[in-house]
Amino acid sequence: MTRFIGEHVKISTVLRAMVLAGMLPIATNSFAAEIGGVEFSGSGFMTLAVGQMLGGTNRNVMDYNCPCFISDYAQAAVYDNRSGLQWQPDSKLGVQGTALFAERSFSVTAQAVSRGTANGGADLEWLYGSYKVNEQFTIQAGRKRLPMFYYSDTQDIGVALPWIHLPPGPYGWEAVNYNGINVAYQSQFKEWTTSANMLAGSESNSNSGYQKIYYGRQSVSNIQWDNIFGGNLTLSNDWLETRVVYIQSNTQEYNSSGGWNSTTQAYDIAPAVIYPRASQQIYGLSVNSDYNNWLLRTEFLTIIHPGLGYRDYAHLIGIGYHYGKWQPMITGSEYIGRMITDGLIPPATPTPENMQQTISLTVRYDLTTSSDLKIQYDSQTDISSPAYQATGYDYGNSQLVTLAYDVVF
Repeated sequence: MTRFIGEHVKISTVLRAMVLAGMLPIATNSFAAEIGGVEFSGSGFMTLAVGQMLGGTNRNVMDYNCPCFISDYAQAAVYDNRSGLQWQPDSKLGVQGTALFAERSFSVTAQAVSRGTANGGADLEWLYGSYKVNEQFTIQAGRKRLPMFYYSDTQDIGVALPWIHLPPGPYGWEAVNYNGINVAYQSQFKEWTTSANMLAGSESNSNSGYQKIYYGRQSVSNIQWDNIFGGNLTLSNDWLETRVVYIQSNTQEYNSSGGWNSTTQAYDIAPAVIYPRASQQIYGLSVNSDYNNWLLRTEFLTIIHPGLGYRDYAHLIGIGYHYGKWQPMITGSEYIGRMITDGLIPPATPTPENMQQTISLTVRYDLTTSSDLKIQYDSQTDISSPAYQATGYDYGNSQLVTLAYDVVF
C-alpha cells in the first residue's frame, strides 16, 4: 500500500495524476501479473455504512415516507422514515483492473461498482482505453466519469473523501458519466503542477436515479445528454489546489410512468411526457488547501438552462483539522434552483425556488493507511419558497447520523 491513501493531504492531486497517466482511479494495485507481455493489475474498495434518521418533516413525497435525506441523487440513495438502521444508501463495493500493453504506451481500464441501492448486479463506471503520447499528453476513449466536480474521479472511493457521503448541494445531478473521448495534459513548472482535460461525448441514462428522486422510486424515465463538450484546468502546489471546469451539452428528458397520485399511492395513467430538447452550460470552481494540519474544501457550481427557464446554483465550504489519526470537519452546503422569467420584472406570479441548506459534522479516524472509520451528522433545512413547497416535490427538513467503514484493497 502506498502511504498517501489514508492521508488527509494531497490525495486528490496524486489520484488525478494517475488517471491522467492512464492508470487506475485509485492509487494502489493489490494484484499484479504479467501474461504474454501484457501486465495485468487490479484493486478494489468498499464502504460499509449504516444510518439512522433522527427527525425532520413528516410527509409523503411521491412514494417516499419522509423525513428523508438524499445522500446521492444520481443513484437514488435515500434515507427515509423507516425504523432501525439503514445500510443501502451509502454502502458499496467496487473492483477495477487495468491491462498495460506495448511498453506501457497503451492500457485498458475498467471499474464496476455494486451498491446497496441496486437490485443486484453492478454498474460499469469506467471502461476506457488510454494511449500515452508522451510525458505530457494522454488520449483516452470509452466510458469515464464526467468531470463536473472536484471529486468526480474518486466519488465512490470512501477513503479518498473527507465525508461519508458527498455534500448533497453541489453533488446532485442526473448524469455523472459520459461515453466519448478526452485529451489529458500534465506538466510541472517549478513547484506548480498543471493538469488539463478536454472532452467530447454523450450519455444516456435509463431509469435515472435523479428522476426517481423527483418522480418517485417506481418512475420510469430516460435522460439524454448529447453533444457534451468541455474541459477542466487544475493548478496545484504543495498546499493549494485550484480547479475550474466548463461543460456544455444538449439535454432531453423522457418520462413514461405518469404522475404520482398520493391518494391512490400509484401512478396515474397518462401519456408519456417528452420534455423539450434544450441546451445547458455548467460552470464550476474549486479552491482547496491542505496547510499544516488544516484542510479547506470549497466548490461552487452554476448550471444555466437556456430555454427551460431555470438555473441551478450550489456550493460547499468545509474546514477540518488533522490531529494524529483523527480528523474532525464541519461543512456547509447549499442548493438553489431558481426560475428565470425574462421580460417580467417582477414576475406575474410567484416563481418557485427549490432551496436547501445542509450542515455536516464529520469525524474521521484512520485505522491504517488504507482504511478508516467515520461518523457524520447531517442537518438539512428546507428554505424553499411557498410556491415550491406546494408542488409536492419538496422533501422538507431532515436530520441524519451515519457511521461508515472505508477500505481499499
